[in-house]
Amino acid sequence: MSQPKADPAEAKSWENEGGSLAPGQVAASLGVVRHLTETYSVGEFQYTNLTDAVAQARRMAKAEKGLQ
Repeated sequence: MSQPKADPAEAKSWENEGGSLAPGQVAASLGVVRHLTETYSVGEFQYTNLTDAVAQARRMAKAEKGLQ
């Protein structure tokens, strides 16, 4: 069983219909909002709050001093 041949002229007409939307445009049209979030790493832990990261770093430094 053979596949029907696509008409190249018809394919070109579809390509000139304005193209597809960029992923960001699709997301925005659906109400998806992009947020960039800073993260802070302390050892193997990650925090989005700098105060929490500093507190953990201090706890780790204190524990390390106690082991020496």
